[in-house]
Amino acid sequence: MRRTYAQAEAGAVLVVDSRDDVGPDLRTWRGYGTLRVDEPTSLDLARHAAASVATALVDGGDRVGLEDLAHRRRPLPPAAGRRHLRRVLHGLALSHPTRHAAGHRVRPPQVPADAVVYLFSTLLDEEPLHLVRTWRAHGHPVVVVDTLPDVRPVTESHLRLAWRITRLEREDRLTALATEGVPVVRWAGTARQQAAVRFEALARAAERPTPGRHP
Repeated sequence: MRRTYAQAEAGAVLVVDSRDDVGPDLRTWRGYGTLRVDEPTSLDLARHAAASVATALVDGGDRVGLEDLAHRRRPLPPAAGRRHLRRVLHGLALSHPTRHAAGHRVRPPQVPADAVVYLFSTLLDEEPLHLVRTWRAHGHPVVVVDTLPDVRPVTESHLRLAWRITRLEREDRLTALATEGVPVVRWAGTARQQAAVRFEALARAAERPTPGRHP
C-alpha cells in the first residue's frame, strides 16, 4: 500500500481501539480457553493494519501520530521521518487490552485540526460510533479499519445465540457508518487482500476536485 486516504491531507492520527482483544473462536472471548498462536486476534490485526498505514504515510512524506484508547498516557503527536516511524511501531507493539466497566465512555483523543483519523476497531460496542461522530463534527475525515477476525461457527447453542445478537448489533453499526458516509476498510480474512485497493480508491476520491472549485 503506497498511497492512503490520509495522503490527500496534511497528516493523520492512528487511533487503536485496544480495549479488548478477540480471536476467531467465540469460546475464548470471555477469557476462557486458549487462543491459538497461529490465528491473529483483533489486536494483532489492528497492529498490522496501523503499521502498514503508518509506513505508507511516512514513505509518502506525511506526518503520522498514534493514540491508544486503552492507554493514553503517552500519545505520539503527528510527525514525519523514519525515526518517528520507529516510535510509532514501538508504540503499536506495546498495545494490549484493558477491560473497562460496562457503560464506560471513552473520551475522544484530541486530534490536530489538519489531520485525518484512522480508527482501528472491532466495532463490538457503541463507542466507535460515538468517537467517529465526535471527530466528524469537528471537521475531521475519518476512516474506520474493521479489525474483527472472521468468527468461526460454534456448536454450543448459547454461544450461537450470543454471537447472532452481537453480529446483528455490529452490522447495524456498520450500516450506520455507511449511511453517514464513513469509509470502512476490513482488515481480516480474504477482505484484507483487498484493503490496499480500497485505500487507493479512497485516496483518489479525496484528491478529486470539488465541483465548482477551481485549482
